[in-house]
Amino acid sequence: MTRTAWRRVLAALAALTIAWLVAPASVPIYDGIGNPDQPYRYVNPPAGYKQTPPPTVAKATIAVTNGLSTTGYANSAEIGPQVVYYVPNGSMKAPPGATSITVTETPVAPTAPLPTDGTIVGNVYRVAATTSKGDVVIVGRGIAQTPTLDMRAPSGKQPGLVFEHLSGGVWKRSTTLRIGVDIYQTSAAELGDWALVQLRGQSTGKSSGGGINVGLLAAGVAVLVLVGVIVAIRLSRSRRTR
Repeated sequence: MTRTAWRRVLAALAALTIAWLVAPASVPIYDGIGNPDQPYRYVNPPAGYKQTPPPTVAKATIAVTNGLSTTGYANSAEIGPQVVYYVPNGSMKAPPGATSITVTETPVAPTAPLPTDGTIVGNVYRVAATTSKGDVVIVGRGIAQTPTLDMRAPSGKQPGLVFEHLSGGVWKRSTTLRIGVDIYQTSAAELGDWALVQLRGQSTGKSSGGGINVGLLAAGVAVLVLVGVIVAIRLSRSRRTR
C-alpha cells in the first residue's frame, strides 16, 4: 500500500473514532432532527414552573381478531410523547362480541396513597383498556407478549427513576429500563395507575445520557496510537525497499 493510501486509512480511522466518542451514549427515541422535546407538561405544575399547555390523553382503538387484540399503540400528543402504551398482538382478551379495544392513558395529579419509598416525578398515568361489551383482560406473558409502557420524565437528571404501579392501594416497583436520556420503559401486565418514582436517598445530578465517556476516550486514543505506530513501521519499511 502506498504512503498516500495509508494516510487516508489513518485519517478515516481517526474520524470514525472521534465521531463514536462524542456521540451521546443514549439517544431519546422520540427526538427527531430539528424536533427537540417540548417542556414537560404537568397536571399540577410545581411552584415556579413555567406555564405550558395541559398534558394530553393518549388514546387508540385496537382491532380485535378471534377475541384477541391485534398489534397497536397509544401515544400522547406532546413532542416527544410523555407516555406510550404498546399492545403486542394477542396480548389482550376481549369479551365475546367485541370488535375493538379502546386504550387510554390519562394524566392525573399524584394523590394519596403515595409511594412510601420515594417521590412521584411528573404525572401519574391511568392506563385503561375498555370495550363496548365489557372488561378487557391482559393474557400476554413473557417479554414479547406483555404490553409495555414508556414514560418521559421531566428531565434527564440521574440517578434514574423507577416505575411503580398502584395495586391494592399500595405502590409496587416494576422492572425499569432506561431507553433514552429521559425515557423509561417497563412491562405493564396490569392496567391502572403508573408513575415514575425518585427513590428516597438518591440525590439527582446532571444527565448521564450524553457527553464524552472517559473510558471510551482512553480506548480510542490507544487505538489511534497503535494505528499510528503500525503505519510508521510500514512506511519505514517501504522507504528501505525503495
